[in-house]
Amino acid sequence: MKLIRTIYMLGLLAGLFVSCSKESPLDGEQYYKQVYIVGAYEVVQQFDVAYGDGPQNAYVAVAAGGSQNIDRNLEVVLAHNDATIEWYNNKYMLDAPLKYQKLDDQFCSFPSMKTTIKAGEVYSRLPFTVETSGLDCDKLYALTFKIESVSDYVKHPKDTVLIMNLNLTNDFSGTYQMVAIRYTLTANDEELTPSSVNMQRTLKAVSKDQARFFNVTQSSDLSATGNVTTEEYFNVIDNNGVTFTRQPDGTFTVAGWKNLSVSNGTVSFEDGTFTFCYDYESGGKRYRLRGTMTK
Repeated sequence: MKLIRTIYMLGLLAGLFVSCSKESPLDGEQYYKQVYIVGAYEVVQQFDVAYGDGPQNAYVAVAAGGSQNIDRNLEVVLAHNDATIEWYNNKYMLDAPLKYQKLDDQFCSFPSMKTTIKAGEVYSRLPFTVETSGLDCDKLYALTFKIESVSDYVKHPKDTVLIMNLNLTNDFSGTYQMVAIRYTLTANDEELTPSSVNMQRTLKAVSKDQARFFNVTQSSDLSATGNVTTEEYFNVIDNNGVTFTRQPDGTFTVAGWKNLSVSNGTVSFEDGTFTFCYDYESGGKRYRLRGTMTK
């Protein structure tokens, strides 16, 4: 009996050692490997591209999903799918003041439409360049990409088509906090009835050296995908736009965009802050706005 019990215990110990030596299920791939375009889950992805005098660098990224990195090189071939722009506009942008439009071929260059995700890596970038000089800041330029083929694994069933919206920028575009005092002006330029202003303003790049924002006559920023007519959208811009423009000597000037009368303006820029003062007319009255805008 004692011998049988000893043999039984040895068997249990042997089984224990064998089970411990087996590979854990968690050591292997836990998910079905699929290749996708980064950002395609939301269909539209915004990509910042700076206004410049020459070609500006941009890229689209592709990745391989899964719980582990790939163990071999993976070639991915992309193609354009411009019909996606019309589909998206008709489905989601019917009431928007602006629609996405394909960036003309003359403004972009693709050295190759193939990229390789290296073994051990998660993603790879397909680089290209964009000529931004001459692009209109008030248009929704877009490029489209789809996965044409992969050398291994499979394409993701959904995240394989992307509309890339080009967000044009410059050295001082972005979101700022405006803190200012507004005065009503008399015929003799006396400052009366001061009122404080504290609001966010977005400086939109117009060119390499110019940015536009809304005067305090417009309470909030506009959305190019909002629910207003195209005419209303541009009327607000034309009637309330103010520009800061960098001059060749590094100084700045302030002016009205189109219809807003702006005069006696001064502006400087240092360490992410604009310090400004300008007069403007609205509703038959003259006002002076003096303050700062800090990024």
